[in-house]
Amino acid sequence: MSDNRDVGARSSKDWKKSAHHGAGEWLAERGTSLALIPLTLWAAYAAYSIAGGGFDAALAFAKLPLNAGLIALTMLISVWHMYMGVKVIIDDYLAGPMRGVSIFLTFLLSAALVIATGIALWLVHQAA
Repeated sequence: MSDNRDVGARSSKDWKKSAHHGAGEWLAERGTSLALIPLTLWAAYAAYSIAGGGFDAALAFAKLPLNAGLIALTMLISVWHMYMGVKVIIDDYLAGPMRGVSIFLTFLLSAALVIATGIALWLVHQAA
């Protein structure tokens, strides 16, 4: 019973305080996965429809309010989904101060991607 890996040797103080700790994150990951199904199908169709048109066709496509909104929504949900997935990997494999730094850097990258998408869409509509 002196082996720390033995389940019987652990006291109740060693276990997580809440059995539902990750339930919200798990549901959010599944929710973003479900939301990305139709958005990915739309993105594939959109890419196919403007594939041969060049830059001007892509710009005209992104200027339409519905398409701009769907681009923004797809990027927002994709980046959120990516952030949650990478955070789970970091939580599982890193410990100590490196864990917190890695999660923070992942958050900064995610925020930068969302902000860059918003600025790009804003610039497209300013050129309209």
